Amino acid sequence: MRENEFKIWLDDSVQPGAVVMKDGVHFGYYAAGIGQPELLLYEKGSEVIAASIPFPKQEAAGGFYHMKVKLRTSAYEYNFRENGQVVTDPYARKIEGRGTFGSLLPKSAHGIRGSFLTKSFDWGEDVRPQLAYPDVVMYHLHVRGFTKQKNSGVRHKGTFAGLREKLPYLRELGINQIRLMPVYDFAEMTPRLELKGVPKTQKEAVVRAAEQLSEEEAWRMNYWGYGPGFYFAPKSSYAASPDPDLELKQLIRAIHALGMELILEFPFTEDTDMLLILECLRYWVQEYHVDGFVLMTRSTVCEELARLPMFRDVKLIGEWFPDGLVQKNAQMWHSRLAESNDGFMNDCRRMLRGDGEQSGAFAVRLRRNPKGCAVINYVTTHDGFTLEDLVSYDYKHNQANGEQDRDGTDYNYSWNCGVEGPTRKKEILRLRMRQKKNALAMLLFAQGVPMLLAGDEFGNTQDGNNNPYCHDSELTWLGWNQSKSTQQLHHFVQSAIAYRKVHPMLHQATELLCADRNSCGYPDLSYHSDRAWYCDFSRTTRQFGCMYAGGYAGESGFIYIAYNLYWTEQTFALPLLAEHASWYRVMDTSEPESFLLQPEALGKIRSFRVPPRTIMILEGREDETE
Repeated sequence: MRENEFKIWLDDSVQPGAVVMKDGVHFGYYAAGIGQPELLLYEKGSEVIAASIPFPKQEAAGGFYHMKVKLRTSAYEYNFRENGQVVTDPYARKIEGRGTFGSLLPKSAHGIRGSFLTKSFDWGEDVRPQLAYPDVVMYHLHVRGFTKQKNSGVRHKGTFAGLREKLPYLRELGINQIRLMPVYDFAEMTPRLELKGVPKTQKEAVVRAAEQLSEEEAWRMNYWGYGPGFYFAPKSSYAASPDPDLELKQLIRAIHALGMELILEFPFTEDTDMLLILECLRYWVQEYHVDGFVLMTRSTVCEELARLPMFRDVKLIGEWFPDGLVQKNAQMWHSRLAESNDGFMNDCRRMLRGDGEQSGAFAVRLRRNPKGCAVINYVTTHDGFTLEDLVSYDYKHNQANGEQDRDGTDYNYSWNCGVEGPTRKKEILRLRMRQKKNALAMLLFAQGVPMLLAGDEFGNTQDGNNNPYCHDSELTWLGWNQSKSTQQLHHFVQSAIAYRKVHPMLHQATELLCADRNSCGYPDLSYHSDRAWYCDFSRTTRQFGCMYAGGYAGESGFIYIAYNLYWTEQTFALPLLAEHASWYRVMDTSEPESFLLQPEALGKIRSFRVPPRTIMILEGREDETE
């Protein structure tokens, strides 16, 4: 032990964790019990304690102990110890000992250690883009799975650096906001048999059963990363370099340089202390210039954070917010809060499948955009089918998870288009392509913030597994193999995003009221069927038309979107346009090249036919010959 080699003194800082300062390292620790805690120092890369330094005796307000120690940060790692138990600092800025992705937890209590950030980073002229929610197109991805596959085309596969190499691809696709699954340091291998919640009378039997398992069987993969971890430390195995903090900062700086934003997911447990949550998010904003967070925890956390000045320009996304609360605080929360839940997904999928009694619910989802709170819409997410599997499987196929196919939701609202799983039947493949385009059109032309699941734009599959949380393999790595069909879908997504962006009426700042608010003769949004200005949302209806008036969004003309999710051709009526205006067909999901290179002039028609399971867009505008 070399305790006497270190200069130690009591400081005034009340910040938890280890903070490197000019004259030493400040250590702050919240003690759980009444014993005096101590600091354990290890030589870098070693599990052997080099020094044990008790915190100075003090009146620890709220159990908080603190001191400053003079040491060489590049030579040491640390833990705390209290009442004989080794504790890795929950506020640690860097974690050592995890090894490569998928390695088992160290058996020693000293195997996981905190470390120090010793290298500065030049942010240059980095500026957070501060995108308005209506202008956002979000892309949801897993850092490792996004580029790990051999055909991903990047040098540093499965890392922050690999994602940075793919930014031009995302920018070209039209993405301007990236949402990352957890990137903090989590344990990707967890015990398969848990004792938590097991009655005392049964624990001995559980332990005996666990002892009979092989090492591989005794552990399960937490590939996604949801669950507790070291929330302040970027995950080392997501970095191609020894400095995950610098690699992540380089990624964020590059994202901002392209006018894009980065959103991080934090699934805090229900019992996570509010002080830790506050300190954690503040740290990520200040140290990493993060643009916002998805908070998967108790519903009040987002509300509490939104009231704090330090988060006044940070996006905060929760599962849902009561309408009354949002309306009351609309001005204060404007441009900050957003809700992200499965509501749009479930209604959209059932409409897409052709279920009855869904047209009215989906029509409401299309325009939902409440004051004071944005809405994140998605058709697929990490927890469930990919878009390719949504149109290829009626049932989940989770046997590979080792849980007898009992895990994962049974309510996928999917349709295999006639054949379960892969097929070579051209008719089925054409129908599946049309359904994928329909789903993406329903998402990208709704008024909320669209979120694409990574890989959906080129038909990524998970072979019907709707809960692949425990796989780090080709199953969960995006398959970047390109084919004619994947290129067709990719081009459609790229064109649809571009069309959304160029037409503000498809992503307005306020909720549409279906009323003539400007006394211009047309409502902001109107619904139609085979009769203009009338729509029957009865249980048998699986089709309707939406007409948006451009004057409410600062543009001219009209956009009419016909949603026909019925299995037969349907007729749609059109409102009467001005004298010198005509209708033009610009998109048709039943065609391979869905966005027409040259809009088809239809003249002053009063109705038109839409093929089965097809979405079509018409524009009403001044005659091109005028």
